[in-house]
Amino acid sequence: MKPKLFFRPNPRFSPASVIVASLLCAPLFASATVLFSDNFNTTNSAALWTVNVAPVANAAQQDAVFAFDYSAFGIPPAPGSTDTLGLRLRSNIPGSAAAPVTTRPPGTLSGLSVSPTGQNFGTSYHLSFYAWVNFNGSANASGLADNGNSEGGTHNVMFAVGTSGTVPLVVGNTALASGASMDGIGFATTGDGGIGSDYRVYPKSGTISTAASGVYAAGTANDTNAFTPMNNVNVYYQRIPSLAPHTAPAIQQTLSTAEYGSDAANTQAGSTQIGAFGFAWHRVDIYKSGAIVKWSIDNTAIATIDTTSIGALGGNNIAIGDSDINTTTTRHPSLLFTLIDNLVVTDITSPSITASRSSTNLNLSWPEATGSGFSLQYAPSILSSNMLWSNYAATVTSASGVLSATLPTTNTQGFFRLKLP
Repeated sequence: MKPKLFFRPNPRFSPASVIVASLLCAPLFASATVLFSDNFNTTNSAALWTVNVAPVANAAQQDAVFAFDYSAFGIPPAPGSTDTLGLRLRSNIPGSAAAPVTTRPPGTLSGLSVSPTGQNFGTSYHLSFYAWVNFNGSANASGLADNGNSEGGTHNVMFAVGTSGTVPLVVGNTALASGASMDGIGFATTGDGGIGSDYRVYPKSGTISTAASGVYAAGTANDTNAFTPMNNVNVYYQRIPSLAPHTAPAIQQTLSTAEYGSDAANTQAGSTQIGAFGFAWHRVDIYKSGAIVKWSIDNTAIATIDTTSIGALGGNNIAIGDSDINTTTTRHPSLLFTLIDNLVVTDITSPSITASRSSTNLNLSWPEATGSGFSLQYAPSILSSNMLWSNYAATVTSASGVLSATLPTTNTQGFFRLKLP
């Protein structure tokens, strides 16, 4: 299907007329239709979700708490919220969720996933939500930057589409947990980074898609520093502004000491590694358009996979999960968790650009609800039968549900569109 283009000439633009366009093989709608949503503000949310754990024998060590108040951890409201209530997920909890301990007893590669009960979203839909990954760093001078000595602080946050919603989608690092399944297309990352495969795609399998598969936006080859396209310190992730180093909320240093006071240094001090997902609210978007599935973080493409050769997926539902990457448990169970807030599933709607001019700048804006994850592209001409579109490296900002970019008007950047990468 050809993209639908909207040509809006404006005589005030000496070089520029603006194409308002989207490249999605889907009809254009005025606004997205919400198929499912949950802001996790009440415990009634629990009745809407199915919790799947693996291994079943370790169910007591996994935990999903709806309407969890995260303000005690110094975490601000998720974007779009005025409250601090959300879904908290924890896995491989030492002792149990009901009675956690700080002695680091032997654990199990384990975790959980949650899915809306009985949902079928069809073959094309858009999943979006905000995620915060909290973790404990190392009890040394490096703190949050040292995942190698964090004593169990590295966990996965996982999200999937095309699942039945009735099986536990629980991933470790390179394999599934015992009793787990991956019946859909799964994506996972870590909060602290540093494991070499921090951004992963699971193609209806417990085996990670390799860099050579071409699914990662970071490319197929190592960067100039020999970091793979899945490594959080790959230059691609370093250049994503929202993945700059972050610090833990200050109150968490007090909480860390209160939970276990014998650390040589505070586990919540310091900053995260660059390119790591932890200690910030990040918008996650997954678009499933027929056989094509696309994953973005904060409006930046992370991976795209064509499922045509994979075969039928397990269903048309979604899943969100938390799991450990190995069997070791944490010294700080209260500080190791994933938060999910403001989750929405909609049909796929093509966003349109609004354009205005100020002085010599062109101001472009589009709705975040339907346009998050799209790339802004430009072309010098639309008269050629072989139009050449290029990604425009503008800084895209988010405010009040609107994405925007400001760029100078030039003769070579006269036409713009939004396209899923």
